[in-house]
Amino acid sequence: MTSSESSASNRGFSLSRAALDALELEVAEAQRSETNDLYHYTNANVAMYNILASGTLRLSPFESTNDLWESRPLHPNLSSHHDDENWPEGSGHMDLWADIDRNIRLHAKVVCLTRDFTLPDHVWNRDASRGWGHLSLWAHYGTSHTGVCLRFDRARLITAFQEQTGSAALRFHGPVRYVSTQGVGPHGLDIGQIREFGVDAAALAYAKANHESLFFRKYRDWENEAEYRLVLLNQSLLPAHIDIRDALSGAVLGDAFPERQRPALWEVLKAYPDVEVQQLRFQNRYLHCFGPLAPEPAAKAAPCAEPRRSGSLEERLGALLEATAEANELRESGKLLAADHLTIIDQAMAALSAELGSWPEVKSKAHRHPDAVPVEQRSRQPGTPGERVHYQAGFMCVVENLPKPSHTLVAAAAVQVLDGPRLRLHGLVRTEHSDPDGNRRAEHWRAASEVSADEAASALSALLAGVRAAVDTVRPTFNEQRGQTPGEAG
Repeated sequence: MTSSESSASNRGFSLSRAALDALELEVAEAQRSETNDLYHYTNANVAMYNILASGTLRLSPFESTNDLWESRPLHPNLSSHHDDENWPEGSGHMDLWADIDRNIRLHAKVVCLTRDFTLPDHVWNRDASRGWGHLSLWAHYGTSHTGVCLRFDRARLITAFQEQTGSAALRFHGPVRYVSTQGVGPHGLDIGQIREFGVDAAALAYAKANHESLFFRKYRDWENEAEYRLVLLNQSLLPAHIDIRDALSGAVLGDAFPERQRPALWEVLKAYPDVEVQQLRFQNRYLHCFGPLAPEPAAKAAPCAEPRRSGSLEERLGALLEATAEANELRESGKLLAADHLTIIDQAMAALSAELGSWPEVKSKAHRHPDAVPVEQRSRQPGTPGERVHYQAGFMCVVENLPKPSHTLVAAAAVQVLDGPRLRLHGLVRTEHSDPDGNRRAEHWRAASEVSADEAASALSALLAGVRAAVDTVRPTFNEQRGQTPGEAG
């Protein structure tokens, strides 16, 4: 049973807008782990009758890609010594640019794949970043969800690409970066070198020096594709093919994959006895992946706002990268400083969850979340105005009423590492009530203290004692809200 199957039964109830926002934040903040899988979306006929039937994956002409940055001619910068300034004669640089474009863009072939990421088990929507779960890719490349998403072992596919594409001038592979501004590359072509070595050799040298910007940059509108590419540059105008029989590991069928095509799919998959087949089902605004299935008898964008910081793009970018690098260093040191305190909070919330789970008609669960930190004090992105928080983390204990989770009690604690370094400790106890008008929250207790590293252990002990006492104080209110009488509450 997949993670989607195990959680499907928990999604029959409606979530409030606040709860949905919290789930989005949980996904956004969760640590993503990239797998060794790559996915390729295509329509059912291409999957079955071309890819699977032939055992090959086609590298298509680069000019056939959707992004205008890639499908339109490229005019790189040209430089020259004084004795080459008037070369070539006649049409000037236009014919030369056309020849360069032919040797780079028109000779390049590409196969586009999608990267795959997993999220920690505590994330409610654990499949939010899976390679097979991009609805827009299913709509476009998967022919309105009727197609197939093929899964490949990345290492084996790259090996096949490097060994089986014949004599080639250049091969590249890697993830695509998504940006809002793109140039023609930091290095241009020298006319003297073109005359000396030939336009084909000079163009390939330019492509090698600039392959990241030429083949692995796309406009940010395509960022949802999470693309990984294999790029081949040789002297042929025809597509190339990779043998995928050792790399193919799975096939995911779209939600609307035609039933009438299943017999043909299973027929062609007889040549791939170890390939796992899964089925997607879209239900109640969630995409569930079931399986494995048993065989049956495939130009620069204008800024939306002026930056607060002055300076050129290079200066502002340099400042942003510097702030990010500094923040990463501070985060790592802050993480070490907070580690022991966070372990204590984790243990305290786990123990509290086990105790409160014995209350009548409730379920209790503890998980990681900095919920105790007020929103106005939470960490900001590097370089933005406001207090600098090196690191923050926490745990929360959530007690839900049964059988309908309309009333909730939350106890939480968190730690932040600040300049100094100093530590800020937070504690919170609140109740929530879901009704047709939304999710109503009421804070019953909150405490915070900012202390030195030497004082943190004793301060945290006092804070957690305060959380525990506040839970006892709030319990009668929680029971009253959910309709429990004192006798029933035990």
